[in-house]
Amino acid sequence: MWSQLWECAPSAHEISMSASPEEKMLVEQVMHDNPETLTPEHRLKDALPVYERHGVNCVPILDGQKRVRGILTVFQLVQAVRQGKSFDTPIGEVMDTDLVSIRNDDTFGMACSMPIDRMLVLDHSDRLVGVLTKKELIHKIYKAFCNADTHNQELSEVINCVTDGVSIFDGNGHPLFHNDKIRSLLPDCDSISSPSSPGMSAMAGLLQKTLAHEKSHSLLLKNCNGKQVVFTMTPLFDGAKKLFRCVLSARDMTEILRLQEEAESTRQRLAAFREAYPKNKKVIAHSPAMRRLLREAEGLGSVDSTVLITGETGTGKEVLAMHIHSHSARRNGPLVQINCGTLPQHLQEAELFGYEKGSFTGATFSRAGMLEVANEGTLMLDEVGEMDLSLQVKLLRALQEGVIYRIGGRKPVRVDVRIIAMTNRNLLKMVREGSFREDLYYRLNVIPLNIPPLRERPEDILPLAQHFLNLFGKKYSTKYQISQGKARMLLAYPWPGNVRELGNFAERLTIASLSAGNCATVWESIAPAGSVFSETASMREQVKHFERQCLEAGLATAGGIRAAARRLGISHATLLRKMREHGLSVQN
Repeated sequence: MWSQLWECAPSAHEISMSASPEEKMLVEQVMHDNPETLTPEHRLKDALPVYERHGVNCVPILDGQKRVRGILTVFQLVQAVRQGKSFDTPIGEVMDTDLVSIRNDDTFGMACSMPIDRMLVLDHSDRLVGVLTKKELIHKIYKAFCNADTHNQELSEVINCVTDGVSIFDGNGHPLFHNDKIRSLLPDCDSISSPSSPGMSAMAGLLQKTLAHEKSHSLLLKNCNGKQVVFTMTPLFDGAKKLFRCVLSARDMTEILRLQEEAESTRQRLAAFREAYPKNKKVIAHSPAMRRLLREAEGLGSVDSTVLITGETGTGKEVLAMHIHSHSARRNGPLVQINCGTLPQHLQEAELFGYEKGSFTGATFSRAGMLEVANEGTLMLDEVGEMDLSLQVKLLRALQEGVIYRIGGRKPVRVDVRIIAMTNRNLLKMVREGSFREDLYYRLNVIPLNIPPLRERPEDILPLAQHFLNLFGKKYSTKYQISQGKARMLLAYPWPGNVRELGNFAERLTIASLSAGNCATVWESIAPAGSVFSETASMREQVKHFERQCLEAGLATAGGIRAAARRLGISHATLLRKMREHGLSVQN
């Protein structure tokens, strides 16, 4: 079969009577000619279409004067993305500038003697005319061709080892050889004369174009048996410049495109976090206690220590954490939050550390955890007291060593993250009870900050109320003014749900103001006991009001949503449904 494959090549006798094959064949006969190029100012994302269009694994980088400055390989691009680079990174920051070049009229034997896998091919004016790649493979194939009688098996094994699918056709388009990879991509590859699938139709079309025009042709097939594949058909010419073979290479681009999608997904998640927690967000604080707390938080910008923020539910622990981040050296890095109280325990580890494809049922792709997403930034661990004990051990090790392992992964991932932990529970009491690890507690409690409840800082109530009314007024295109009498009601109410309850109250009040007469019911919800309902109030209204008070009290005093559900004697799902019915919300 192999003698048939290369039957138009010079005979062994002819070779022995003249120069060796490696001395006769020139680099320009085997190079990838007229490669598409980019500039150092192009972005990493600009290289992907080039790989797809031409089925290559590298792109030469030229400056404005068409001088060669570097080369960008698929491997370098993938490594840059894994190291946290975005697809908007300039190519000049990632490209390989340690280049090796060869002349287009040099012999192929000279190219084979150079210990490099890819070379840029220049003419005598130092103009880029091509790229020579996969030197070892080409060298082995060529040596096997020269010794066809003894090396046929080696040649077959070498071609079967390459990651690309390979098919070889004679000068009339008849198939001569298909390697194992092409058979896995196109099980019907033997039916070139009567193609029965999109992949085979693409192969047949490329073969006809190549035979007709005697030059390479490529195309991207987006659904080739569930994969995205780039097909390239290349003509080979004999010593008389006559086309005697066509070689098809098929490259599976699914993994590269998946990496691009994963990077884009991570970018979108970071953008969502930045939108939820905008930089320089104004913190409303008029009370002396809160002003002192903010000054202390701003002073933490010069250090990188772990911070533990404590306080009742709804006091604004997330806002304070954002304030610390925005005044730190990490302000330009990502700010990411994970709420341990809202995640089931079996999902906490996957969300925090990430996982590899196939590590568990349903893991159809790899995903970075929040610790990786927050690299070079800040990770906010909300309701850290709800974290599973087994996960606390892994978190402690990650904080101490700066290294994590994805679920199902064996490669260590270095992370540089500042942790800001938040809780409304008494962690020291939990340590004594054995429900929270003592070593992790002291690792988190390097810098403790406690936010006082809203009832202990009445100076903040009216400014916060006005802030929320302005915010929701813009959202619902209305405006509501607080009278002096209503202001006294706001100051007299203890606000067990703190700032979050005040914000929810302001939103209900804004919505009620859209319909005349509805605001009175909202104000009744914070009126002193005994003055809420008239004698004509129905039993349904009184039960609903009492239910709301029970929910608010349970959420204000319990250590999280699940703890509140246990205290109220209802399920977690029932509590969430009741909260929605009464307009109560908890930020995740």
